[in-house]
Amino acid sequence: MSAPSRIPQRGDRPRLAIVLSGGGARGAYEAGVLKYIREDLAGDLGGQVHFDVICGTSVGAIHACFMASHADIPRQQGKILCDRWEGLVLEEVVSFGIKDFLRAPGTLLGSGNIMEMEPGERRLGGVVQTRNLERLVRRMIPWTRIRKNKEVGHFESLSISATDIGSGKTVVFVESARPLPPWSVHPFVRAQMVKMGPQHCMASAALPLLFPAVQVDERFYCDGGLRQNTPLSPALRLGADKVLVLSLKYEKRAATTLPEEAQPYPGAAFLAGKILNAFLLDHIDYDLQRMERLSAIMKVVNESGDENLKQRVAEVVTRKRGAPYRVIEDMVISPSTDLGKIAGEIARAGKFKGLGGGPGIRLLRRLATTAGGVSDADLLSYILFDGVYGAELVRIGYEDARAQHEPLCRFLQDCVVPEL
Repeated sequence: MSAPSRIPQRGDRPRLAIVLSGGGARGAYEAGVLKYIREDLAGDLGGQVHFDVICGTSVGAIHACFMASHADIPRQQGKILCDRWEGLVLEEVVSFGIKDFLRAPGTLLGSGNIMEMEPGERRLGGVVQTRNLERLVRRMIPWTRIRKNKEVGHFESLSISATDIGSGKTVVFVESARPLPPWSVHPFVRAQMVKMGPQHCMASAALPLLFPAVQVDERFYCDGGLRQNTPLSPALRLGADKVLVLSLKYEKRAATTLPEEAQPYPGAAFLAGKILNAFLLDHIDYDLQRMERLSAIMKVVNESGDENLKQRVAEVVTRKRGAPYRVIEDMVISPSTDLGKIAGEIARAGKFKGLGGGPGIRLLRRLATTAGGVSDADLLSYILFDGVYGAELVRIGYEDARAQHEPLCRFLQDCVVPEL
């Protein structure tokens, strides 16, 4: 591939960030949204949306690194990523056989074995083995292209978040064309400038307990969503003026007045799925509400015309959070249907891309029937790395983005560059 072409200078164009949420196999939804933005939306916008800042956590970290490495060919990003998701075969991606099942109690009690993927790179524990998933990530992302695309301006900053298991801190790994800005004053968050590689990506994507923890520089890490209460923070710290958030959380419509049917006491799989939802999906809602409240306050301050008030507020905010606060525009795309329910339906019907006869497949089908019912297969939705599930989520993501065509055009119209 030839060297990336240099894009036009940013000028007065707002600095746009995309925040890619975590959620394991649910991430196929993000690929569908991206495909719509890159192909259909680009036609009406008259060019490609330029993401200056790319942030991701968990599976969103994989997507973020993919976007950065393919930033010089934006129109192809969506198709390539969707093809990857639709081509997955579950038993070729993750291992969850009888041996893994029998080893699970020891793993959960802390007696898991340390494995070595590459020289000097170790993995610890995990009920589901992810060797093949890691090999796939290494192959699908041309890591040296990240540096090249950054140098010529196809993106400015890339960040992915992970949780340091030993300290409990959220660590934000950053690769940027700009110096690392002042970061949070919170003692449990730190930023680290790195040369982004697959180890950082897999560390962020290591679902707690389910996937093996990943070693980076003598420390073991797991999913960045575990302790990151403010997933939008990296985008704001890296200078974003506008933030497009791709969420993987389905918001139920308002409840009807009809009484709900009594349900049996939920099992362990049901509870595990809800715990993962709380860890990985709920933070983004809280952080969006928090950002919108602060932006509303800052807008009033800015419109007051009182320069002394502006200065005092800026000083207080800088002292409390380490940097001044600005009014931020945001837009969120989220699933219009329950992704956990879809996972349960596919597993119960045995609609897998592969043959579907291995022990891992049988265990997952059993999981779908014991997780509280087909509508509550949340745990399954995180680990169902299969092309049938992936294709359905790609379709939903694409359609949800199309349903937001006009709002997306209005939000992104001043963040467009000509296609090269």
